[in-house]
Amino acid sequence: MAYLCGYEYFKNRFTESSKDGTGPRIPEFAIHFAAGMLAETLACIIYVPVDVIKERLQVQRNIEATGEKQKHLYSGSYDALRKILKNEGLSGIYKGYYATLASFGPFSALYFVFYERMKDQSRGFLQQDTLPLHYTILCSATAGAGASWLTSPLDMAKLRLQIQRGKNANATAGLSSSAVNYRGMSDCLSHIYREGGLKGLFRGAGARVIHWTSAMTITMTCYEEFRSFYSNILNK
Repeated sequence: MAYLCGYEYFKNRFTESSKDGTGPRIPEFAIHFAAGMLAETLACIIYVPVDVIKERLQVQRNIEATGEKQKHLYSGSYDALRKILKNEGLSGIYKGYYATLASFGPFSALYFVFYERMKDQSRGFLQQDTLPLHYTILCSATAGAGASWLTSPLDMAKLRLQIQRGKNANATAGLSSSAVNYRGMSDCLSHIYREGGLKGLFRGAGARVIHWTSAMTITMTCYEEFRSFYSNILNK
């Protein structure tokens, strides 16, 4: 909800500002890129704490499986949220925010640039404003495949940083950790490239393309169809 509503809001604001002269003239692709990036920025405010809690609970289960004792056991998601906020503050619940945004932000920005461009070309080809269902599916699937492939190295780095956080949590709980201490996204990308070159940066890209192509096709097709459906009802 935050992601899609945020995208539409920012896209409309930038478009209106560009057209009515109250702001600088902005190319359409730049509007879609910026709106996609800001939509992800907004969505990550919700997504990152959820991801942190999920990671902590996953790490806890791994520790319990070894028979080790953990300092702070979480009885569930809410308990984990409460204890992380109490012991670590907001910085604890938002660990990895910038790394997550550095991965998902460019993906969303590129996705909407590709998606909106393909929709415009499809409308011109069909000479109609409303696209048939199969065209929406084609546009969303193609945009998802392209954006997910191009941003695969960023996702790889995010994964490494998440694993590092998990290993650090293990060390805090008393388990040994041999995690490489990456200093950030760029440092992590450099390590991956030195280890495996371009092939290493794009390891798992095919699986990521399948995942995000499917996810964005379902998401955007449902979104467009329901938006059209309710728009017709409201206009009657």
